[in-house]
Amino acid sequence: MESMGTITKYYPFIDEESKAMLNVLMEGSSSYYDFVKRLSAFVLDNDVSVNLAYLAAVQAWWARTEDTMKQIQERYREVPCVRPWGHLHATTGTDQAAHHDAVVKAIEEAMDCSLEDWMKAELYLLHAFYHWPSHGDIPSLVEPLEKAKDLIEANPVLNCFEPLVCTFEAMVKRRESDKMGAIPDYQRGQQIAEARDDSLYRYMNLIGLANTLRDLNTQESLTLFEELYDLALDLQVPYFVAEVLNDSALTFETAGEYDLAISCHQEGIKVFGGGDGPSLILSRIYSALGEGRLALEWANDAFQYAENREIPSLYLRKAWALAVSDMLEEAEDNLDIAHPLIMRTGGVGELAYYYHILGIIEFKRGNLLAALDFLEQAHEITEQVTRGISQSNVLLDLARVEIAIDSHSKDGTSGATPGVWLSKLEEHARECDYPGVRMLAALLRSEFYQNHGQLGDAHATLVDALDITDSLGVKTIRKRISDRIQELDLLLSEGAVPSKSETVHRRRSSRSS
Repeated sequence: MESMGTITKYYPFIDEESKAMLNVLMEGSSSYYDFVKRLSAFVLDNDVSVNLAYLAAVQAWWARTEDTMKQIQERYREVPCVRPWGHLHATTGTDQAAHHDAVVKAIEEAMDCSLEDWMKAELYLLHAFYHWPSHGDIPSLVEPLEKAKDLIEANPVLNCFEPLVCTFEAMVKRRESDKMGAIPDYQRGQQIAEARDDSLYRYMNLIGLANTLRDLNTQESLTLFEELYDLALDLQVPYFVAEVLNDSALTFETAGEYDLAISCHQEGIKVFGGGDGPSLILSRIYSALGEGRLALEWANDAFQYAENREIPSLYLRKAWALAVSDMLEEAEDNLDIAHPLIMRTGGVGELAYYYHILGIIEFKRGNLLAALDFLEQAHEITEQVTRGISQSNVLLDLARVEIAIDSHSKDGTSGATPGVWLSKLEEHARECDYPGVRMLAALLRSEFYQNHGQLGDAHATLVDALDITDSLGVKTIRKRISDRIQELDLLLSEGAVPSKSETVHRRRSSRSS
């Protein structure tokens, strides 16, 4: 590979012999990942300077080469500046919770030694990694970030770390719910990194930007993920490829393009292996699609990976899968475990899931007003927290309950108007440009029309829905729409108008099949 700024940014801080060795290693490598493996092997097999050993530890950490990280730690266990880079960081929350204290302790011990400012700045930024905005309070993230910025301001040669500072400044704004304010920081970090040929820092800012745009502009987010996928393939770091697949899958899920979301997650598992994170997300997708068996399989799979069982999402996803599978008592048992964990961690988004699943359980039992109450509580929370996946899922179930309540009413008047929740769902999907969610909303509107004997309107709604998108991401939804159209074609040809109870029974049977 050609010389890259990701490595040459360290040249002002290392000796000429180390520079020459790095140049040789880069020239003989096929990719950044290959370079990291070669550099790691070199420092494991030879006596090298502290600076070069440190550099190898940093790059092994970035590349998530876990076995190599451990070997470097063993080889250089007496070198304080190397020790902080021995802890895995491969998920947003789990690894931070597991390793935070050890990382901070190792950093503090390293700071007690005579470290050069460039190492101090980078270690402060490492500290910030273990205070991700979605995990922990804002001051705990800002404190190490400000220390790094002070060092950089005092010594301009340290501005090589500036793109990563931009990443964390954007993260702070995201944590403060200022997503629009985060965008310029990510863009600035990306531009600086690109100008300096620092592919690693460019990746960090690009993936942050793509994830920020997920709830603001899904199509622009997906365009960035295409660019990120090419960058990850160029770097050849398996973790980066899997991360891009995982995060782009979340954007597909947000848009309601569930088939592409599923395929991205499955491909990511092939690249980097399984884990509780991908399994929980796949369980959520299948639950949203009403496919209880698959949802439960993935929820159970997540438990196999999770060493820390006090994670609310484990029990929430399993409860949802059980509820969809009509195993309602078991679902409640899992919610009973999840609730005190949620109260302990203060997870507002998880509390929304809790109320959402309670609503589904009551819906399944036919307690429609109770279901509506729980789902409205969930919706109130999701409106404050996010406008993406959770809000769409809650609105879909609110519309389903609303339609079920309508079907039990005594008023059989044709020409009835869909309720407020279906209207909100449609407005939400249209304004956010979520094509798959729009198509699911069309299925519900068609069901409402059919309940009222408006078969022509029900049919026309579904025909129009097929024009929303022909993306591979909505293959499952398109099949459901096509199957419903065939059913309506038959009813229209027979001139039959089924009763509300017959239609509702047929709809529920179709959704559970």
